[in-house]
Amino acid sequence: MLIENGGGGQQAWAKVDTNNRLHTEAVNREALTEAVFKGAAFNFNTGAMTLTTGNESAIGYMSYAGDDPFVVTEILFIIGSATGTLSSDGIAKIYRNPTGGTIVSGATPIEVSANRDFSSSTTVSGLMYKGAEGNTITGGTTFAETSRGSSFSGVISFDAAPILLKKGNTIALSWEPPTGNTSQIVKIAATGYVATNDVFQD
Repeated sequence: MLIENGGGGQQAWAKVDTNNRLHTEAVNREALTEAVFKGAAFNFNTGAMTLTTGNESAIGYMSYAGDDPFVVTEILFIIGSATGTLSSDGIAKIYRNPTGGTIVSGATPIEVSANRDFSSSTTVSGLMYKGAEGNTITGGTTFAETSRGSSFSGVISFDAAPILLKKGNTIALSWEPPTGNTSQIVKIAATGYVATNDVFQD
């Protein structure tokens, strides 16, 4: 017996064999991959920032304004070597729902916000800013934190992802170089997708 689409003689979707077992054929894709096919997946990069002290600086911020939820799938802190007489670890932080700070009032756009479908012109609805030495984050709470030794340079991949942002939610990122730092180049790279109904159904 064949089970047809809508019962109207169209393409068969499933078959029941003589042992009453149901046979179907399916393709499984991760939500991010499906979002790429739908033009709803994105890459972000703040571009490089040079931090010249050992103080905490806000280096990335996003305020989401879309109607469908946004899923942050990966956050990478890309950390260069620090110069100076260094005496402590560097600290990376993610802030949940911050309300302001000079990273927001300064409003410097990130350098890359790109759709992963090269044929799509769809963009993310919201504000995305890069920071600078001494930029601040106010309000909200610390969501995740990790540290690296003073000689560390490389990529920190946060295991805190995926993170779900709904309309009006905000997220901010900061880096505190080792004490004694005089120059350290940092940037943020991230990926995510809009969870539209044709990408993800709860």
